[in-house]
Amino acid sequence: MRTLIIGGGAAGLYLAALCPSAVILERNDECGRKLLLTGGGRCNFTHEGSPEELLSHYYGNRQFAKKVLYSHTPDDIVAFFRSLGVAPRNEDGRIFPSDEDAHTVRDALLRKAGKVIKGTAASIRYLDPGFAITLEEGTILHADIVVIAAGGAHYPHTGSDGSGCRLLASLGHAITEIYPALAPLNLERKLTPAMGISLKAEIRTGKHISSGDILITHNGISGPAVLNISRWVNDSHEVSIRFSDDDIKELRKAFPKKEVRNALDIPQRLSDVLLGDISAKKLGSLSRKEELLIQEAIGSFTSKASPVSSAAMSTRGGADTSQFNPMTMESKLISGLYAIGDVLDIDADTGGYSLTFAFASAYQAAMAIR
Repeated sequence: MRTLIIGGGAAGLYLAALCPSAVILERNDECGRKLLLTGGGRCNFTHEGSPEELLSHYYGNRQFAKKVLYSHTPDDIVAFFRSLGVAPRNEDGRIFPSDEDAHTVRDALLRKAGKVIKGTAASIRYLDPGFAITLEEGTILHADIVVIAAGGAHYPHTGSDGSGCRLLASLGHAITEIYPALAPLNLERKLTPAMGISLKAEIRTGKHISSGDILITHNGISGPAVLNISRWVNDSHEVSIRFSDDDIKELRKAFPKKEVRNALDIPQRLSDVLLGDISAKKLGSLSRKEELLIQEAIGSFTSKASPVSSAAMSTRGGADTSQFNPMTMESKLISGLYAIGDVLDIDADTGGYSLTFAFASAYQAAMAIR
C-alpha cells in the first residue's frame, strides 16, 4: 500500500478524510473512541479565533504549533466540516456540531475516509525506501508512507497508550518525558461528602493558576479549571484552591445571626466538609481563631494532589517536534515517516484546542502526501 495511518483517532480520521486512498490501522473495534468522549460527548472540535489568539493555550514548542495552525486555521476546520455536512454551533468561542453529538463529527470523517483494518502495530522497520509493520498477531504490512497518529500515552482504553511514541523511538526519534495532561486530580484531603457539587474556583500550584468551573468528585476534583492545571501537577504536588472570596469579618458584621453555612458563597454541603462543626455556628458567635480557620478553608484550601493518569484526555511530552517539519509533519530523520496529533510534544488547554492541533497537523501531512 502507499500510505498507512497508524491510529484512527481524531488526527488519523481527519487525514484519512483528506486522503481517502490511505489505509487506517486501528486497534479498537471502532475508530474515534476518544473523539466520542470529547466535550462531554458533544465534541468541541475547534475554538473560534485566529492562530495568534489561540497560541497562548498551547504548550511545548509554540513556534512549531504556530506554523501548523496558520496553515489550517479554526475557520478552515469549520469550513471542512461544513463540506462534510456538519453544521457548527458556537458556544462562547467553543465550536460544537449543531446537534451536539460527537458521533456526527466522527461519522462524517469516517464516511469520507477509505479503508480501515483492525490490528495493533507491534513493531516497525524502515526499509529505505518504505516500511514493514509487524502486527501483534504476526501479519506484516508494507507501506511506502507511514503516518503515526496513535495519540498520547494516557487514556489507554481509547487506544492512547504510548504505542505511537514507542514506534517512533524504535526508529530513532527522541521522546520528551511524558506526563498526563487534561486530567482530573485526586486529593489527599478528601472532599467526598461534597461529591457532585460544581462551582467556580481558582486553583494554584507553584506559579501556575487556573480559574473556572470545578467539579468535586469521589476522590478529588475535575472540571475545566482542574484539567487545565493538571499538566503542572505531577506525582504529589500541592495545590491550593480558593472556593470563595467572602470576607468573614464583613459577613459577621452584616449577618451576625446567620449560620456560617447559610452566609458563605459556597454550597452548604461544601461548607460542612470544609469547616465541620463551625459551619453550623452563628457568625456573631465566632472566635477570632474560628474566623481565621474559615478564611483559610474557603480561600486557601491546600492538599497534595496527583493526576488521574488513566483518565487524562491528553499527554504532556511526546515525540520531539524539533525532529519534524511543521510544514509537512514529515520526519527530518526518515523519509516517508510522518507524525500528527497528540503523539507529538504539543499539548493544550481544554476547549477544542487539542483537536484544533490534531486536525491542523493532519491537514499539513495530507497536503504533503497528496
